[in-house]
Amino acid sequence: MDYPHSITDAEKRKNGKHLTDIDRGTIQALNRDGMSLRKIAGHIGCSPSTVLNELRRGTPPRKSNRGRIPGYSAKHDSEVYRANRTRSRRKHRVIMCTTFVNWCIEMMRTKDWSIDACVGYAKLHKLFPKTEMVCTHTMYNAVWAELISITPTDLPEALKRKQRTEKRSREHKRKYGESIDSRDEITEKRIEFGHWEGDTVVGTRDGGGAATLTLIEKMT
Repeated sequence: MDYPHSITDAEKRKNGKHLTDIDRGTIQALNRDGMSLRKIAGHIGCSPSTVLNELRRGTPPRKSNRGRIPGYSAKHDSEVYRANRTRSRRKHRVIMCTTFVNWCIEMMRTKDWSIDACVGYAKLHKLFPKTEMVCTHTMYNAVWAELISITPTDLPEALKRKQRTEKRSREHKRKYGESIDSRDEITEKRIEFGHWEGDTVVGTRDGGGAATLTLIEKMT
């Protein structure tokens, strides 16, 4: 029976794409059947070194000399992979500059300084290297993200500030043609024949009802 709206062929794997849980399950099944690394790699669409790395990562360490040697587990491989991905993320700048951040917190609590004052004073007197400092914007973002012990309520000035929004000129979606505001000044003097004004009144919103069209010549 044909299925015109579905396919049974596996999607071709893109180069550089990480293996999925289905790929790891395939490695586990083919490895148990005794298939070589190259054949497994050709079946999945990756390099043999990738398969070897997956087998090493997904094989639990042997705890004792007794019992069977643990084999590759796709479930264990996926857990290790996800744990490594969470640790591979770059640390926040605030976490890397803890000395400067702690100094700012102390100044804000003991001397009631603002974040701007702390950053400006530290830069002016060169209390910390530039690589170990963060800017004012980053500090405020850390406060709102609750990455440091200072809360927005500890910064009254921060609560008064409004978020900057870009002002965009609003353009009517149903604007057709050129506006009457750009017409010549002679039309307002009503001394020349041939300048018309038109208007429409539609009975319902969807435009399905009766409509009235008015046309007025400016001079007459």
